[in-house]
Amino acid sequence: MDHEDPYSHLSTFYELVGTMGFQSSDIENVYMRLFPFSSAGKAKEWFKSYPNLSFTSWNDVEEIFLQRFFPISRYIKEMSEISMFRQGANEFFCETWEIFKMMLRKCPNHGFEDIAQLSIFLNGLRSDTKILLFAVVGGTIMALDVEQGTRIIDALASTDYQAQHDKQGTQKKGLLELTSDALLAQNKILTQQIETLIAQMAKLPKHIQDVQLSQSQSQSIKCDFCGGDHPNGHCFYQNNSFEVEVNYMVDQRRQGGFSKNNNYSQG
Repeated sequence: MDHEDPYSHLSTFYELVGTMGFQSSDIENVYMRLFPFSSAGKAKEWFKSYPNLSFTSWNDVEEIFLQRFFPISRYIKEMSEISMFRQGANEFFCETWEIFKMMLRKCPNHGFEDIAQLSIFLNGLRSDTKILLFAVVGGTIMALDVEQGTRIIDALASTDYQAQHDKQGTQKKGLLELTSDALLAQNKILTQQIETLIAQMAKLPKHIQDVQLSQSQSQSIKCDFCGGDHPNGHCFYQNNSFEVEVNYMVDQRRQGGFSKNNNYSQG
């Protein structure tokens, strides 16, 4: 069928034949005799369309089978899916690792070297999973050699898988999920602290203005002459009685002044 994997079909076929105890010297002939019985449907009809003497070796059978059911268009599609691998929104770490390895098995001639495979997997992880993974490792896995990095991922995936399926009344959370909860709690506290600081900084200009106004009021100018709340020489703007007295003195001077015995009350 279109959704079936021809490489997986061949792998299963090899395993089954290997359990029958045939001699290795005759194994290719056994493959050629038994392979038609492993197929059904369109694959069976396709195989019958070839004359019995069309295949001279098992390699010919395998090559033609893969060309028919794993054409170049499917190869390009599988390669593209591997290179653009992404972790699903609700996938656990152990599930993501298994899916990625299955994609590689479905296209064994993908051509990606081990270092490239590791890089594609890490780049395809969600940012939260990647941060947690690096936190567990104590740095980026790419700083390690490929074999060591793969062993660490296998170990973490195994631990995560066990945690997902180990139930004691209720489902336990996975290793990475528990770590995620802790980081989310820390992030929430940090966010609250930042919001409080921003609110305090927003009040700072008003506080400074109040302080400046208070200082200005405590240091207000006092008139030396009348004690009023204004600079010296501006009494007549604030005191009408003083303005009347000043005008009276000016009128007396214009009329010839007043004697030493005159009082200001004489008019």
